[in-house]
This record gives sequence, structure tokens and C-alpha cells, in this order.
Amino acid sequence: MSGDVQDTLNELERKLRELQAELRGPRAPGAEPPPPAPAPGGVQDQLAELLRFRDQLTEAATKLVEDYSRVLEQISRAAGEPAAPTPTPASGHATFPVPPPTAPSAESTIFNGEVTVEAAPFANIASLAAFEEALRQVPHAEHVAVRSFEAERAVVGVRLASEVPLVFELRRASDRTFDVEHAAPGHLTLAMH
Repeated sequence: MSGDVQDTLNELERKLRELQAELRGPRAPGAEPPPPAPAPGGVQDQLAELLRFRDQLTEAATKLVEDYSRVLEQISRAAGEPAAPTPTPASGHATFPVPPPTAPSAESTIFNGEVTVEAAPFANIASLAAFEEALRQVPHAEHVAVRSFEAERAVVGVRLASEVPLVFELRRASDRTFDVEHAAPGHLTLAMH
């Protein structure tokens, strides 16, 4: 939004300079500029209106920066985080802190070939069997086998015949929700709910 305001301000200043040049008229290089002649009422009124509009836009941009700062401070206080630095207008631009990049989502991680899936907790063998069946429902799952089941933790081997967004497809096939603790080529660790 601040970019649009700045573009508008730049355009208004350009028009202002053009109007001022029109009012002055052509002059010889190196000659002292003559004092401005009284402008016709229409051009003078337009110039005054443009200046008022520029001032209004500048005031609106400043208020937006102040409002943003206030909201950001309130959110930081509510979240218990230290307040972010207040944005400051610099050369007509408002600068804001850029958040760090987020880690890529495991939902779109592509798996292919042999994959070891570790998941826990499973309260009983029936809940593990339902999970194993959900893995079989994943597209291109050729072979699914429980390798171990101990202390509510299961290790399941899955062979995928093609590239598959395994986490996404498993969410679609399973009636249980889970969090991804670790996702790497050939290995997936899940915390079951």
C-alpha cells in the first residue's frame, strides 16, 4: 500500500514541477530566472489543489505507518514476543521488518521408492492395523509391511512405485490426524493424535 502512495506522491510532484515550469516560461541557458509572473487563476488553483492533495497523502501515509506500528506492538505484547522495531519513513518510503523464511512444508515433500515410516503412539494393534491400511490406500503404494511394533511405536516399510506427496496422501487416506516430526528422503517420522 505504501508503494502506491509513494507512486502517487511522485506523480503529483512531477506534475507540480511541470506546472511550475509552465508558469516560468522558457528561459535562456545561464540567464537568471525571472520572478514568477502571476499565474492565471485556473493554473494557480490546480497547483494549490495538488499541493493540498500531496499533503493529505503524506499525512495518510504517516498515519498508516503509525497504525501499523501500534497493531504490531499489540500483537507482539499479546504473543509475549519482544516488539519489532518501529517502521520509519525514509526518503518518503516506509520500511518494515521482513520475517525470516519459513521451513518448507512436509505436505508437499515427494517420496519415491523405499520409505521407512516411524509413527507413535498406537494404543493397540487395531489402531496400528488401521494406520497400515491407510498407508495401503496411498496412491502408488506397492508394498506396506509393519517391521516392528514396540512400546506403542511402529516402524512400517512402504515401497512407492512412483513419486508421491506421501504426507498429503496419507492425511487423505487416514482417519487419524498426525504431526510430521521429521521428513527426509526415504524416512518419515509421525506423531499420531
